[in-house]
Amino acid sequence: MDKNQVDIQNDFEKYLKQVFLKNLTYILVAGSLILLYYMYSDFIVRENLQAAATRLLPLSLIITTLVIHLATPKKHHQLKSVLYIASYVALLIMMFIKILIHLHQEALAPSVTGTILVIFVISLDNKFITKITAFIYALPAVLFSIVLFVWGQPSDKEFFTIVDIYPILILGFIINRIQYRLRFRLFKSNQLLKLEKEKTNCLYQKTLEINKELDKKAREAIIIKEEIQNKNEDLNKSNATKDRFLGIIAHDLKNPISAIWGLSDVLLYKSEEIEVEETQTLLLTINNSVKHTFRLLESLLQWARAQDKTIPFEPQPGNVKKIVDKELETLRSQAKNKSICISNTTPTKLTISADLQMLQTIVRNMVSNAIKFTFPKGQITIDGRQVNIDNQNYTEITIRDNGIGMTKEQVDQLFVIRKYSSTKGTNNEDGTGLGLLLCKEFIDMHKGKIKVESEPDKGSCFSCLFPAQEN
Repeated sequence: MDKNQVDIQNDFEKYLKQVFLKNLTYILVAGSLILLYYMYSDFIVRENLQAAATRLLPLSLIITTLVIHLATPKKHHQLKSVLYIASYVALLIMMFIKILIHLHQEALAPSVTGTILVIFVISLDNKFITKITAFIYALPAVLFSIVLFVWGQPSDKEFFTIVDIYPILILGFIINRIQYRLRFRLFKSNQLLKLEKEKTNCLYQKTLEINKELDKKAREAIIIKEEIQNKNEDLNKSNATKDRFLGIIAHDLKNPISAIWGLSDVLLYKSEEIEVEETQTLLLTINNSVKHTFRLLESLLQWARAQDKTIPFEPQPGNVKKIVDKELETLRSQAKNKSICISNTTPTKLTISADLQMLQTIVRNMVSNAIKFTFPKGQITIDGRQVNIDNQNYTEITIRDNGIGMTKEQVDQLFVIRKYSSTKGTNNEDGTGLGLLLCKEFIDMHKGKIKVESEPDKGSCFSCLFPAQEN
């Protein structure tokens, strides 16, 4: 017998013990009542003292077992089992004594029938192992046989009435053993089913854990994929920035430096052949080229620092009108050269919370850009106000011109980094295309917005929105 079989057998014995203790009270009470009823019947109704006396031994054992069980329902299982087995034996002995008492009487047949009934009851109720069951049946039968044939000396007719008990004893024993084995097989099937269920549950839990782990890995993979995509996007932006720098250096820096180089060669090697007025013109051209190159380098430096997030961001309150007026002081000469009128209609008490250095750069680039694309004798208006968009308060600064304007396609491409994005102004002014990109970078750092409205030949309006400081 393998270990699993032994374990199941031990579990089965424990199960029988539990069943035995669970139903013991009901069986003992029922047995006591039945025996008391028959004792009353024998003693009072039939007036047979001997028959009534035969009930005393099993009744005493049953009542003793009942008292012990009620006093200690979960203890003394071994003692209760012994008393219960003794009760079985006493019941059979009681029935065999009744046969001996009714031998040579008309009540013999009912006594035999009663004995057979008790045998079947014991067969159905008995849950003990084979050796104990054999002892329960064999001991009373052997004692009865010795007494019957040595002292009883039954007649042939009585013998044939009594002899039916022996095959019934054997049949009862067989039925009991078959029932015991069926119980064991059913219990074994249930145990194996339980074990399989536990294994299935265990596998199910492991599957859930594996699924969770796979889920976790999948989410991690998605996160990694998103990180890779973000890094690729950053890399693409970085490459675009690099290409933009190279394009600016190759295109926008090369031309003014080449011009300065050529004009300086003329002044250096042909100065004697050049008139004074022409010399002044050449020097003025060189000066303008140097200024343009300086502004370009300054814009490049600021843009590069914005890309690397190295520009300090220090918002503080400021007066919008004063900031705009200060920047217009340096830009009016540029506007005067094109006879452009610039008016600042910003309310005098309008305040803003922003990095003032960045705000000055934004105003300077926006107005300079407007001057560039406004026709001579044109008009530029700068205004400011408080607005509410989607339940968010903003300080809005608008720069409006009546210049050449833009198509929708041009507006959509304003803040896209391209290799060459510079457009000539109305007086053929040069540009880098960096001004608006730099403004967009600085406004994004403020978590603000920039809006553009424009139509060809009707001018443009740039609106810069800065989140208002909460009180």
